[in-house]
Amino acid sequence: MKALVVMAQPPLPEGGAPGRCAVALLRGLREHGVEVTALAARQSFDIPGDPPADLGVEVIDVEPMKNISRLRRLNRPRPELWGGELGRRVREAAADVDLVHVEETAAAWTTWGVSAPSVVHVHYLALWDRRFGAPWKKQFREVLEFTLAERAATRHHRYLVANSPLVADELRQLAPLSYVTRAPLALDPRYYDPAPLDGRPIAGMIGTAGWPPTASALRRLAERVWPLVQRNAPLARLLVAGRGTTEFGFAAEGAEVLGQIPSATAFLRGLSVLLYPVERGSGMKVKVLEAIASGVPVVTTAAGAEGIEAGDGVVVAADDEELARAAASILTDEGERRERGAAGRESFLRSYAPAPATEPLLALYRRMTS
Repeated sequence: MKALVVMAQPPLPEGGAPGRCAVALLRGLREHGVEVTALAARQSFDIPGDPPADLGVEVIDVEPMKNISRLRRLNRPRPELWGGELGRRVREAAADVDLVHVEETAAAWTTWGVSAPSVVHVHYLALWDRRFGAPWKKQFREVLEFTLAERAATRHHRYLVANSPLVADELRQLAPLSYVTRAPLALDPRYYDPAPLDGRPIAGMIGTAGWPPTASALRRLAERVWPLVQRNAPLARLLVAGRGTTEFGFAAEGAEVLGQIPSATAFLRGLSVLLYPVERGSGMKVKVLEAIASGVPVVTTAAGAEGIEAGDGVVVAADDEELARAAASILTDEGERRERGAAGRESFLRSYAPAPATEPLLALYRRMTS
Protein backbone atom coordinates (compact mmCIF):
# COMPACT_ATOMS: atom_id res chain seq x y z
CA MET A 1 0.00 0.00 0.00
CA LYS A 2 1.29 3.45 -0.95
CA ALA A 3 0.38 6.51 1.13
CA LEU A 4 1.22 10.19 0.75
CA VAL A 5 1.46 11.90 4.16
CA VAL A 6 1.13 15.70 4.10
CA MET A 7 2.18 17.69 7.18
CA ALA A 8 1.62 21.33 8.07
CA GLN A 9 5.01 21.45 9.82
CA PRO A 10 8.23 19.43 9.65
CA PRO A 11 8.47 16.23 11.72
CA LEU A 12 11.14 16.99 14.34
CA PRO A 13 11.92 15.16 17.61
CA GLU A 14 12.21 18.55 19.34
CA GLY A 15 9.81 20.45 17.10
CA GLY A 16 6.21 21.51 17.60
CA ALA A 17 3.83 19.03 19.23
CA PRO A 18 2.33 17.78 15.92
CA GLY A 19 5.83 17.52 14.45
CA ARG A 20 7.05 15.34 17.33
CA CYS A 21 4.10 13.02 16.83
CA ALA A 22 4.57 12.96 13.05
CA VAL A 23 8.01 11.37 13.52
CA ALA A 24 6.36 8.38 15.19
CA LEU A 25 3.48 8.36 12.69
CA LEU A 26 5.82 7.93 9.73
CA ARG A 27 7.91 5.27 11.46
CA GLY A 28 4.82 3.39 12.61
CA LEU A 29 3.30 3.28 9.13
CA ARG A 30 6.54 2.01 7.64
CA GLU A 31 6.83 -0.56 10.42
CA HIS A 32 3.50 -1.94 9.19
CA GLY A 33 4.76 -2.14 5.62
CA VAL A 34 3.11 1.01 4.23
CA GLU A 35 5.18 2.63 1.48
CA VAL A 36 5.17 6.29 2.56
CA THR A 37 5.89 9.45 0.61
CA ALA A 38 6.10 12.42 2.97
CA LEU A 39 5.74 16.16 2.28
CA ALA A 40 5.96 18.84 4.98
CA ALA A 41 5.46 22.59 4.95
CA ARG A 42 7.94 24.81 6.74
CA GLN A 43 6.77 28.31 7.64
CA SER A 44 8.73 31.18 9.16
CA PHE A 45 7.39 30.55 12.68
CA ASP A 46 8.21 26.82 12.73
CA ILE A 47 11.01 25.54 14.95
CA PRO A 48 14.17 25.23 12.81
CA GLY A 49 15.79 21.88 12.10
CA ASP A 50 15.83 19.03 9.62
CA PRO A 51 13.73 15.85 9.95
CA PRO A 52 15.58 12.61 10.74
CA ALA A 53 17.15 11.29 7.55
CA ASP A 54 15.40 7.90 7.73
CA LEU A 55 11.98 9.55 7.40
CA GLY A 56 12.68 10.66 3.82
CA VAL A 57 10.62 13.84 4.16
CA GLU A 58 10.60 16.52 1.48
CA VAL A 59 10.35 19.85 3.29
CA ILE A 60 8.87 22.74 1.30
CA ASP A 61 9.38 26.32 2.45
CA VAL A 62 6.06 28.15 2.46
CA GLU A 63 5.93 31.93 2.28
CA PRO A 64 2.94 34.03 3.38
CA MET A 65 0.59 34.82 0.51
CA LYS A 66 -0.09 38.52 0.08
CA ASN A 67 -2.97 40.22 -1.67
CA ILE A 68 -5.36 37.39 -0.83
CA SER A 69 -8.86 38.72 -0.27
CA ARG A 70 -10.53 38.07 3.06
CA LEU A 71 -13.44 36.40 1.26
CA ARG A 72 -11.08 33.96 -0.46
CA ARG A 73 -9.45 33.13 2.87
CA LEU A 74 -12.86 32.44 4.36
CA ASN A 75 -13.87 30.19 1.46
CA ARG A 76 -10.58 28.29 1.39
CA PRO A 77 -8.61 28.83 4.61
CA ARG A 78 -4.80 28.81 4.82
CA PRO A 79 -4.10 29.54 1.10
CA GLU A 80 -0.34 29.67 1.78
CA LEU A 81 -0.43 25.90 2.35
CA TRP A 82 -2.50 24.80 -0.64
CA GLY A 83 -2.07 27.62 -3.17
CA GLY A 84 1.67 27.43 -3.80
CA GLU A 85 4.47 24.91 -4.17
CA LEU A 86 3.19 22.57 -1.45
CA GLY A 87 -0.19 22.20 -3.13
CA ARG A 88 1.50 21.58 -6.47
CA ARG A 89 3.73 18.88 -5.01
CA VAL A 90 0.79 17.21 -3.27
CA ARG A 91 -1.16 17.00 -6.52
CA GLU A 92 1.90 15.68 -8.32
CA ALA A 93 2.80 13.04 -5.71
CA ALA A 94 -0.82 11.96 -5.21
CA ALA A 95 -0.89 10.54 -8.76
CA ASP A 96 1.41 7.68 -7.66
CA VAL A 97 -0.19 6.62 -4.34
CA ASP A 98 -3.26 4.75 -3.13
CA LEU A 99 -4.34 7.39 -0.61
CA VAL A 100 -3.44 10.77 0.92
CA HIS A 101 -3.18 11.30 4.68
CA VAL A 102 -3.22 14.94 5.83
CA GLU A 103 -1.97 15.84 9.31
CA GLU A 104 -3.78 18.87 10.82
CA THR A 105 -6.78 20.73 9.46
CA ALA A 106 -4.60 23.67 8.39
CA ALA A 107 -3.45 21.57 5.42
CA ALA A 108 -6.88 20.14 4.55
CA TRP A 109 -7.19 22.06 1.27
CA THR A 110 -3.93 20.62 -0.11
CA THR A 111 -5.97 17.69 -1.44
CA TRP A 112 -8.10 19.95 -3.64
CA GLY A 113 -8.11 18.44 -7.13
CA VAL A 114 -6.61 15.12 -5.98
CA SER A 115 -8.40 11.99 -7.18
CA ALA A 116 -6.93 9.55 -4.64
CA PRO A 117 -9.03 9.01 -1.49
CA SER A 118 -7.89 11.31 1.33
CA VAL A 119 -8.20 11.53 5.10
CA VAL A 120 -7.57 14.45 7.45
CA HIS A 121 -6.41 14.09 11.06
CA VAL A 122 -8.18 16.75 13.15
CA HIS A 123 -5.87 17.23 16.14
CA TYR A 124 -8.13 19.55 18.14
CA LEU A 125 -11.20 21.77 17.81
CA ALA A 126 -10.60 25.50 17.61
CA LEU A 127 -13.61 26.64 19.62
CA TRP A 128 -12.91 24.17 22.40
CA ASP A 129 -9.44 25.67 22.85
CA ARG A 130 -9.95 29.36 22.08
CA ARG A 131 -12.81 31.82 22.27
CA PHE A 132 -13.57 34.21 19.43
CA GLY A 133 -13.11 37.36 21.47
CA ALA A 134 -13.74 40.85 20.09
CA PRO A 135 -14.38 40.92 16.30
CA TRP A 136 -11.80 43.66 15.71
CA LYS A 137 -8.95 41.71 17.30
CA LYS A 138 -6.44 39.35 15.68
CA GLN A 139 -7.61 36.42 17.79
CA PHE A 140 -11.10 36.62 16.29
CA ARG A 141 -9.70 36.33 12.75
CA GLU A 142 -7.39 33.46 13.71
CA VAL A 143 -10.10 31.46 15.46
CA LEU A 144 -12.50 32.09 12.58
CA GLU A 145 -9.96 30.85 10.04
CA PHE A 146 -9.15 27.72 12.05
CA THR A 147 -12.85 27.02 12.57
CA LEU A 148 -13.50 27.37 8.85
CA ALA A 149 -10.57 25.05 8.17
CA GLU A 150 -12.27 22.44 10.36
CA ARG A 151 -15.51 22.92 8.44
CA ALA A 152 -13.61 22.56 5.16
CA ALA A 153 -12.00 19.35 6.37
CA THR A 154 -15.34 17.84 7.33
CA ARG A 155 -17.13 19.02 4.18
CA HIS A 156 -14.56 17.89 1.63
CA HIS A 157 -13.23 14.67 3.16
CA ARG A 158 -15.24 11.51 3.56
CA TYR A 159 -12.64 10.14 6.00
CA LEU A 160 -11.60 11.85 9.23
CA VAL A 161 -9.27 10.87 12.07
CA ALA A 162 -9.57 12.03 15.68
CA ASN A 163 -7.16 11.25 18.51
CA SER A 164 -9.65 11.48 21.37
CA PRO A 165 -13.27 10.51 22.08
CA LEU A 166 -14.35 14.14 22.48
CA VAL A 167 -13.02 15.20 19.08
CA ALA A 168 -14.38 12.04 17.45
CA ASP A 169 -17.88 12.65 18.83
CA GLU A 170 -17.84 16.29 17.71
CA LEU A 171 -16.73 15.34 14.21
CA ARG A 172 -19.53 12.78 13.93
CA GLN A 173 -22.01 15.54 14.73
CA LEU A 174 -20.41 18.02 12.34
CA ALA A 175 -20.15 15.48 9.51
CA PRO A 176 -22.70 12.70 10.00
CA LEU A 177 -21.97 11.32 6.51
CA SER A 178 -18.22 11.07 7.07
CA TYR A 179 -16.38 8.03 8.37
CA VAL A 180 -14.59 8.96 11.61
CA THR A 181 -11.77 6.83 12.99
CA ARG A 182 -10.13 7.27 16.36
CA ALA A 183 -6.36 6.77 16.33
CA PRO A 184 -4.13 8.00 19.16
CA LEU A 185 -1.13 10.24 18.78
CA ALA A 186 2.21 8.46 18.92
CA LEU A 187 5.74 9.21 20.05
CA ASP A 188 8.95 7.34 19.36
CA PRO A 189 10.33 5.89 22.62
CA ARG A 190 13.92 6.16 21.36
CA TYR A 191 13.76 9.87 22.32
CA TYR A 192 12.34 9.27 25.81
CA ASP A 193 14.63 7.54 28.27
CA PRO A 194 13.03 6.77 31.64
CA ALA A 195 13.40 9.58 34.17
CA PRO A 196 15.52 8.83 37.26
CA LEU A 197 12.86 10.26 39.64
CA ASP A 198 15.48 10.80 42.32
CA GLY A 199 16.98 13.77 44.12
CA ARG A 200 15.01 16.77 45.36
CA PRO A 201 11.27 16.56 44.50
CA ILE A 202 10.50 18.80 41.54
CA ALA A 203 7.12 19.53 39.98
CA GLY A 204 6.97 21.08 36.54
CA MET A 205 4.81 22.43 33.77
CA ILE A 206 5.74 23.17 30.17
CA GLY A 207 3.80 24.88 27.39
CA THR A 208 3.48 27.90 25.15
CA ALA A 209 2.19 30.75 27.30
CA GLY A 210 0.49 32.43 24.34
CA TRP A 211 -1.89 29.48 23.88
CA PRO A 212 -5.07 30.27 25.88
CA PRO A 213 -5.47 26.84 27.57
CA THR A 214 -1.81 26.97 28.66
CA ALA A 215 -2.13 30.55 29.90
CA SER A 216 -5.17 29.62 31.96
CA ALA A 217 -3.37 26.59 33.42
CA LEU A 218 -0.36 28.75 34.35
CA ARG A 219 -2.56 31.23 36.21
CA ARG A 220 -4.39 28.46 38.03
CA LEU A 221 -1.10 26.80 38.97
CA ALA A 222 0.48 29.99 40.33
CA GLU A 223 -2.53 31.42 42.13
CA ARG A 224 -4.45 28.41 43.39
CA VAL A 225 -2.78 25.02 43.06
CA TRP A 226 0.90 25.48 43.87
CA PRO A 227 0.32 27.33 47.18
CA LEU A 228 -1.75 24.32 48.30
CA VAL A 229 0.98 21.90 47.21
CA GLN A 230 3.57 23.76 49.27
CA ARG A 231 1.59 23.31 52.47
CA ASN A 232 2.11 19.54 52.30
CA ALA A 233 5.40 19.49 50.37
CA PRO A 234 7.37 22.55 51.57
CA LEU A 235 10.71 21.21 50.24
CA ALA A 236 9.43 20.76 46.68
CA ARG A 237 10.36 23.09 43.82
CA LEU A 238 8.35 24.09 40.77
CA LEU A 239 9.87 24.60 37.31
CA VAL A 240 7.95 26.32 34.51
CA ALA A 241 9.22 26.19 30.92
CA GLY A 242 8.06 27.04 27.42
CA ARG A 243 7.86 29.85 24.91
CA GLY A 244 6.54 33.07 26.39
CA THR A 245 6.66 31.94 30.03
CA THR A 246 9.32 34.50 31.00
CA GLU A 247 7.08 37.31 29.72
CA PHE A 248 3.97 35.79 31.25
CA GLY A 249 4.67 37.12 34.74
CA PHE A 250 4.42 33.76 36.51
CA ALA A 251 5.20 34.28 40.19
CA ALA A 252 4.94 31.78 43.03
CA GLU A 253 7.06 30.92 46.03
CA GLY A 254 9.48 28.08 45.33
CA ALA A 255 9.01 28.43 41.56
CA GLU A 256 11.55 29.11 38.82
CA VAL A 257 10.63 30.18 35.28
CA LEU A 258 13.03 28.85 32.65
CA GLY A 259 11.43 30.27 29.51
CA GLN A 260 12.07 28.59 26.17
CA ILE A 261 14.33 25.58 26.57
CA PRO A 262 16.37 23.61 24.01
CA SER A 263 14.90 20.19 24.91
CA ALA A 264 11.45 19.37 26.28
CA THR A 265 12.48 15.75 26.81
CA ALA A 266 15.44 16.74 28.99
CA PHE A 267 13.17 19.04 31.00
CA LEU A 268 10.64 16.29 31.63
CA ARG A 269 13.31 13.78 32.68
CA GLY A 270 14.34 16.14 35.46
CA LEU A 271 10.86 16.22 37.03
CA SER A 272 9.24 14.18 39.78
CA VAL A 273 5.73 14.99 38.51
CA LEU A 274 4.14 16.93 35.66
CA LEU A 275 1.50 19.17 37.24
CA TYR A 276 -0.88 20.40 34.54
CA PRO A 277 -4.11 22.02 35.84
CA VAL A 278 -5.60 22.80 32.42
CA GLU A 279 -9.27 23.79 32.50
CA ARG A 280 -10.30 23.48 28.85
CA GLY A 281 -9.00 22.14 25.57
CA SER A 282 -9.57 19.32 23.11
CA GLY A 283 -7.53 16.45 21.75
CA MET A 284 -4.68 14.50 23.32
CA LYS A 285 -2.14 16.68 25.13
CA VAL A 286 1.33 15.87 23.86
CA LYS A 287 3.04 17.09 27.05
CA VAL A 288 1.11 14.46 29.02
CA LEU A 289 2.01 11.78 26.47
CA GLU A 290 5.68 12.83 26.65
CA ALA A 291 5.63 12.65 30.44
CA ILE A 292 4.37 9.07 30.57
CA ALA A 293 6.80 8.17 27.76
CA SER A 294 9.55 9.39 30.10
CA GLY A 295 8.11 7.50 33.08
CA VAL A 296 7.14 10.74 34.84
CA PRO A 297 3.88 10.68 36.84
CA VAL A 298 1.22 13.19 35.80
CA VAL A 299 -1.36 15.05 37.85
CA THR A 300 -3.91 16.79 35.66
CA THR A 301 -7.60 17.34 34.93
CA ALA A 302 -10.01 15.42 32.71
CA ALA A 303 -9.16 17.84 29.89
CA GLY A 304 -5.44 17.19 30.38
CA ALA A 305 -5.88 13.41 30.28
CA GLU A 306 -8.28 13.43 27.32
CA GLY A 307 -7.75 10.40 25.10
CA ILE A 308 -4.88 9.01 27.20
CA GLU A 309 -5.25 5.77 29.13
CA ALA A 310 -2.24 5.48 31.41
CA GLY A 311 -3.60 3.60 34.40
CA ASP A 312 -1.92 4.72 37.60
CA GLY A 313 0.58 6.82 35.61
CA VAL A 314 -1.88 9.72 35.39
CA VAL A 315 -3.91 11.05 38.32
CA VAL A 316 -7.06 12.91 37.19
CA ALA A 317 -8.38 15.43 39.69
CA ALA A 318 -11.48 17.60 39.59
CA ASP A 319 -10.58 20.62 41.74
CA ASP A 320 -7.63 22.57 43.12
CA GLU A 321 -7.50 20.69 46.42
CA GLU A 322 -7.47 17.29 44.72
CA LEU A 323 -4.77 18.40 42.27
CA ALA A 324 -2.60 19.73 45.08
CA ARG A 325 -3.14 16.71 47.30
CA ALA A 326 -2.20 14.25 44.55
CA ALA A 327 0.88 16.25 43.53
CA ALA A 328 2.10 16.60 47.11
CA SER A 329 1.68 12.88 47.70
CA ILE A 330 3.87 12.04 44.70
CA LEU A 331 6.44 14.69 45.60
CA THR A 332 6.86 13.40 49.16
CA ASP A 333 6.64 9.65 48.51
CA GLU A 334 9.42 8.27 46.29
CA GLY A 335 7.83 4.83 46.23
CA GLU A 336 4.55 6.16 44.84
CA ARG A 337 6.48 8.29 42.37
CA ARG A 338 8.32 5.29 40.95
CA GLU A 339 5.25 3.06 40.85
CA ARG A 340 3.20 5.63 38.99
CA GLY A 341 6.07 6.47 36.65
CA ALA A 342 6.55 2.81 35.74
CA ALA A 343 2.81 2.35 35.17
CA GLY A 344 2.69 5.31 32.83
CA ARG A 345 5.74 4.16 30.87
CA GLU A 346 4.31 0.64 30.50
CA SER A 347 1.01 2.04 29.20
CA PHE A 348 2.85 4.29 26.76
CA LEU A 349 4.87 1.42 25.25
CA ARG A 350 1.73 -0.71 24.98
CA SER A 351 -0.54 1.88 23.33
CA TYR A 352 1.31 4.98 22.08
CA ALA A 353 4.57 3.74 20.55
CA PRO A 354 4.66 3.92 16.71
CA ALA A 355 3.44 0.41 15.85
CA PRO A 356 0.45 0.05 18.21
CA ALA A 357 -0.72 3.65 17.78
CA THR A 358 -0.87 3.39 13.98
CA GLU A 359 -2.78 0.09 13.85
CA PRO A 360 -6.20 1.85 13.62
CA LEU A 361 -4.90 3.75 10.59
CA LEU A 362 -4.14 0.52 8.75
CA ALA A 363 -7.75 -0.60 9.09
CA LEU A 364 -8.88 2.82 7.86
CA TYR A 365 -6.49 2.72 4.89
CA ARG A 366 -7.84 -0.69 3.85
CA ARG A 367 -11.36 0.66 3.98
CA MET A 368 -10.38 3.73 1.94
CA THR A 369 -8.74 1.66 -0.81
CA SER A 370 -11.19 -1.25 -0.92
